[in-house]
Amino acid sequence: MTSIDPVYEILKVMEQEQRPEFRQIGMDPRDFRTVLKHIHEAGYADAGGLTPAGQKYIQAYERRLRSNSHVSRRDLA
Repeated sequence: MTSIDPVYEILKVMEQEQRPEFRQIGMDPRDFRTVLKHIHEAGYADAGGLTPAGQKYIQAYERRLRSNSHVSRRDLA
């Protein structure tokens, strides 16, 4: 079972210029606040929205997903 990184999930919502909400993400409110605090402290987003660092985080995460899916397909063959 694979779970989506909550930082990635919230950043993707922000990328679509939407305001993330814990209900939308399906997270506990305390966990949601913790992730938002991490996003802010890491510089992935600010009051203006997603930062270049946030975009890079999304791109790197999606690259890892693609890379892992290629490995999984080879293992099945």
